[in-house]
Amino acid sequence: MKAVVKDRPSNQAFAGAFAEASLLSMTQPPTPHHFQTTQPRELLACVEHAADLAGRAAEDHGAWRWLVIAMTLGVQNACLCALDHGDEYGTKAMTRTDAREVKRWTSNGRRGPEPFAIREPRIVSPLELLRRVGDSYFLRPPYQLPLNRRITAAFDDLVDLRNTFLHFSEDGWSIDLREVPPLVIVSCDIVRHLAVTQPIYLRHAGPRHRERVSAALDAIEAAMRDYPGIDETAEA
Repeated sequence: MKAVVKDRPSNQAFAGAFAEASLLSMTQPPTPHHFQTTQPRELLACVEHAADLAGRAAEDHGAWRWLVIAMTLGVQNACLCALDHGDEYGTKAMTRTDAREVKRWTSNGRRGPEPFAIREPRIVSPLELLRRVGDSYFLRPPYQLPLNRRITAAFDDLVDLRNTFLHFSEDGWSIDLREVPPLVIVSCDIVRHLAVTQPIYLRHAGPRHRERVSAALDAIEAAMRDYPGIDETAEA
């Protein structure tokens, strides 16, 4: 699948939301109008929303756009949940520059001003997050994702499609929907390994997190495999 839009949105806002929520939770209780979240909670929200969208996608073609966006975010959150476990400041998901700045500060006894990267971390791209969860340097076995070219290519295509959907087009979009289910199924495989088969972060998640993620992934995969006209060979 060829991407229509090549540029990738910045992940800074994506990471900043979690940093701000964490800071607020430590300094003041939330007001009734303040939204707070965590990465495991966001992961669960993404896949459960995606399961609802997948169930409607055959009849409602508009659901595909949001399904692609939800599954891309789901993979990002699954990667972040895994990489951030045991990493106080989340340096494993930061850009190398930010990670070096934080590590230099901590190795120096945390003297001096807190690095800006702690409050506003710059998270690497979705594809780099995927590469890192497949690298034993960042995520040790058995939690490490068994990454290969097929998985990388499929997620790359999904991210390109997500980027296309995030940009307004006066002419709208035209896509063969039969190309999308195999990409979604591969994304389910990624999330399943990191959140169901070999989750490293469960002590930070809510009750029945693993079971709910698994049920949502089952529903998504079933809907994708049942989509009329899907080319099953695309998954091979």
